[in-house]
Amino acid sequence: MSEYGVVHRRLFYNTQPDGGKCAPLGLQLQDNISLMFRLFKNWYHNHFSQPGTVEFALVLVVGFILVYFFMWLVGPLVVALCLAYILDWAVCALIRRFKLKRTTAAAVVMVLFISLAVLALILLVPQLIRQGAQFYNAMLALSQDAAASELTLSGRDVDAYLAAWLYSLIENLPDPLPSMLSREDLHAAAAALRTQFISYTANLMRTQLMPSVVNVFTYLMYFIIVPIFTFLMLRNKEQLQQRFLTYILPNNQVLIKEFWPAISRQIAGYIRGKVLHIIIITCVNTLAFRLFSLNYAVLLGVGVGLSVVIPYVGAVIIALPVIFVAVFQFGFTLTLFWLLLIYLIIQLLDSNVLTPMLFSKAMNLDAFSILAAILIFGGLWGFWGVFFAIPLATFIKTLIVRWPSAAYPSAPALALDDKRSSKDDA
Repeated sequence: MSEYGVVHRRLFYNTQPDGGKCAPLGLQLQDNISLMFRLFKNWYHNHFSQPGTVEFALVLVVGFILVYFFMWLVGPLVVALCLAYILDWAVCALIRRFKLKRTTAAAVVMVLFISLAVLALILLVPQLIRQGAQFYNAMLALSQDAAASELTLSGRDVDAYLAAWLYSLIENLPDPLPSMLSREDLHAAAAALRTQFISYTANLMRTQLMPSVVNVFTYLMYFIIVPIFTFLMLRNKEQLQQRFLTYILPNNQVLIKEFWPAISRQIAGYIRGKVLHIIIITCVNTLAFRLFSLNYAVLLGVGVGLSVVIPYVGAVIIALPVIFVAVFQFGFTLTLFWLLLIYLIIQLLDSNVLTPMLFSKAMNLDAFSILAAILIFGGLWGFWGVFFAIPLATFIKTLIVRWPSAAYPSAPALALDDKRSSKDDA
């Protein structure tokens, strides 16, 4: 029997591991306390007896506290670190192919990256702002039972269709259900539901998304600081890594070197794969929406692309505005059916082909662990917590699996110690 089983039987059943009765409960208090201390001592010896494990655990705790309380200060560093992970493969490719120095290769890559980023901002941001404003105005119009100029159906048209569809279903049900609900009641319920949903969406855009867009322009210094940090990280990669690893555990480099290579590869693979994932999904969905002449195609395409940051949940959330806009623009027609079918096919290909291909090594986690990590780290650090939820969960899993430990003492020896302690107490 394991030591945990011994403790359980002693504390809750007042029996020895062999089934015999122990001394009276009043005489066992000191013995039980001693047993709990021995259990904690065995656990500590098993997990923290190896050299450097205590220091490493303290470094992890202190690092978590610093990031939790000062995340708002290290935002530019986090963005620069992500960009450095993304662009490092290009720097290494230039060094191998053209025999360039690392400083020269980093400068070339940064110039190309900044040029592409500025071009994307010039082409994409104005469309996103314009379509976002149009979408917000359409939400306000529909919430007030007015027709939006970009949409075919009005709110009342959709209410009437839903009420008629629901009433046709209820009519086939047994009495007294058909007599309890009239067509007018269903119409009023559909109108109330539509008004509440649209009002909530418009309020969310006004209170959450619009201030975020304004904050982006208030932090224009990020466009200067982040590229500088990224260039320095790319240029001095080896020196920064060596300094980082040396300062974390100066007395035991063997322990940190056991964890760091695997963690670094997983983080690099995840960040590069996630950015590529966002770009592919954004382009494919935007192209599909434009082929159907769907309103707000760029806005919805970018939204679908960003939704992959939150596995499982993001796809459900972004599907609501896509379906909403499609229904109000095309009505319940064959065009709506084909649009939703293409959108569903893209989602299935993303889940079953693209995601496994990009994250076969980085996402070695089950669905429950991924959702739990998103919930926990998203609650702690917001967007960056959601973005890094999977690598952080993988890091914790790696710590648990590869943490150096000693062997547990055998259960018979522990049971023998319990018997001796009982005799001494008696």
